[in-house]
Amino acid sequence: MRAAVMDVVIGGRDDEEVFARAQRAGFAGVEVVVSRDDLHASSGGRLERLRRAREVSGLEIPALVLGEHNEVGGIADASPEVSSQARADVQHAIAWARELGTEAILIPFFLRAELVSDADDDRAVAAFQAICPEAAERGVVLCFEGSLPADRIASIASRAGSTAFGCYFDLANPLAHKGLDGPTEIRALGELVTRVHVKDTRVRTGDCRPGTGRVDFAESALALSEIGYDGWLTLETPPAPPPLVARDLSFTRSVFPGFEGTARWPRLGAFSTDFREGEWEQLAETFAGLGLESVQLMGPLLDACLEDAARAEAGRALLAERGLGIPALGGYRNLVVPDPEVRRANVEHVRRCLEIAPAFGSFVVATETGTMSSHGDWTDTPKNSSKDAWGLLYDALETLLPVAEEQGVILALETYVGNVLKTQGQLTGLLGLFPTQYLQVVCDPYNYLSSELVPVQERATGELLDRFEPRFVLAHLKDVSPDGAQAGTPEFGTGAFSQRPYLEFLRTRRPDLDLITEHMPLDHVPAVRRRVQELPARAESREASSVS
Repeated sequence: MRAAVMDVVIGGRDDEEVFARAQRAGFAGVEVVVSRDDLHASSGGRLERLRRAREVSGLEIPALVLGEHNEVGGIADASPEVSSQARADVQHAIAWARELGTEAILIPFFLRAELVSDADDDRAVAAFQAICPEAAERGVVLCFEGSLPADRIASIASRAGSTAFGCYFDLANPLAHKGLDGPTEIRALGELVTRVHVKDTRVRTGDCRPGTGRVDFAESALALSEIGYDGWLTLETPPAPPPLVARDLSFTRSVFPGFEGTARWPRLGAFSTDFREGEWEQLAETFAGLGLESVQLMGPLLDACLEDAARAEAGRALLAERGLGIPALGGYRNLVVPDPEVRRANVEHVRRCLEIAPAFGSFVVATETGTMSSHGDWTDTPKNSSKDAWGLLYDALETLLPVAEEQGVILALETYVGNVLKTQGQLTGLLGLFPTQYLQVVCDPYNYLSSELVPVQERATGELLDRFEPRFVLAHLKDVSPDGAQAGTPEFGTGAFSQRPYLEFLRTRRPDLDLITEHMPLDHVPAVRRRVQELPARAESREASSVS
């Protein structure tokens, strides 16, 4: 199997950026929605741009989507004029498919194009009978996607009588539209399943991230295996910043076996705090020499760029030349500090980080929530439980989240036992109060372990990772003191944290997350990398030995 993403899901200013984002996220292809204006343009235009984006990225285009038919009417429309225009769209799309090396065209039958009556089915059959021969000659499959049950789709296929007719199966649509069981429909359709859309549903189709709704992905994977399907799985998930789409790809890989290639892991990075203003060359040389692949940018290098996007873009380009990305900015500031002037300045700093993040090619700004203590930004106080403290935090988020949404950047909260936001329950409540995809979480399980939780850390950490798995956009790597996180979070491998379950979670379920090392000299990176890679490998070896 290979994974693709719809262009409207991962987004971008143009086709080149869409394909570049998809490539960085680990996809093998991009499914492209084409409009009537695109298809009927006299020369060049979208077709040329797609051909160039495909060549530059090396990605494939597994399907073209005629999504406009849902609104304007499709090939089975009762109006001869409308159906004729729709058939012309399909014919142009067939020609495009040949030019782009695409083997499938999605023809949707929803909204105005939905097939309701027997007469609608008859018109659809006649349309496919007329168009399928040309598609078959060009090696293209015309894929029906709609809300019909498997028996009606099979009937249309039989009457169309062509190998160029296929079904684009959506894992969520049968459940959401008709209350049907998706795996049963897959088994009934069998070899008619030509392409598969991955998405989920709670109330409406595609209203949640995959794995968080009602679709039975495990049984769907089994059903696809039983019918021998080994084609494309294309994410039609909620449009979102690339870190969330990358998470959905990781989830898909974890559920459906048989993907070509494996996700590269670990992708290690570190903070940039050891480098002074302007030391981009030194940072790039040091990180690349240590085999690091990413930078959580913060400190003097970031501060110097906050008022100059050109400096940010130049720094990003220099790092990119050495293969280094900037998955997140570290905008860490105390958002609830009692001094109002300091608090305003802190919120303003995070706001400016959100605004400049796109210039760095970053989609995440991480921050603490802070403390009302006068003894330091990471020191707890009973005041952190007060309504005043939480009111200040809510005020800060109400200021920052509209900026995040406007910029298309995620604000990622890092919880800590000495801050206002310190427990899983508090985090659950906060995310519920601000139900936006632009508020997410830094995966740092060490910070939750108070001294009371250290003895039961594996259970507590397992609950954390399971509960917030879809919300993590960045991961940290360090350790925790035997006396709890409030006593210290030292260098990886030097504390009391049980690392193997955490690393196994990252390797198998969230390999997309950049793993940022903390609280250690940079020259310790090679030793940390060895330990990170060896711990899961040793566990696998022990499990294999016990089975044999």
